[in-house]
Amino acid sequence: MGAVDFLLRIVTADIEAYERFFFEKLSMVSGIQEVNSIVALSEIKSTTSLPVLRG
Repeated sequence: MGAVDFLLRIVTADIEAYERFFFEKLSMVSGIQEVNSIVALSEIKSTTSLPVLRG
């Protein structure tokens, strides 16, 4: 498979909550061989909207 097969955006209250999610949920999923995490220190812009071309 490729370098990244899935990209998840996980939002938790704090790093301890992420750690619990990782060990209690994510690491229990069969078939997951490797997990890489990047933690954002601050948020500049957050959106889930996509541009729609009209016409």
